[in-house]
Amino acid sequence: MATRILNWYWQGGGMPAFYAERDYVPNDIRIHSAYPIGAECQVDIRVDGVSILTDYARLGARQTLEELAGSFIATPSIAQGSMVTCAIVEPGGASALSIQLEMTTLDD
Repeated sequence: MATRILNWYWQGGGMPAFYAERDYVPNDIRIHSAYPIGAECQVDIRVDGVSILTDYARLGARQTLEELAGSFIATPSIAQGSMVTCAIVEPGGASALSIQLEMTTLDD
């Protein structure tokens, strides 16, 4: 069960950074596009500037939603006080994307 979900909305510009007010473990990444995209979209999730993914999260061509978009490194954690960011590596022709990172607190 998620205790926090970070939401990024991308329309070709920058996206906000989020402050981790507690210790978290990431669970799932979702990518959504209102319209099917022309090529694969690639997204990276970073904690203090370092990727927490084994490879970029992906939304395939002609898709609008990917529920399990990425795989995390072996023991990912997001420490209290960290900054969590999302980077669009390859938009795949999308003009707007929603990205969600679902996390669980370590102390629950």
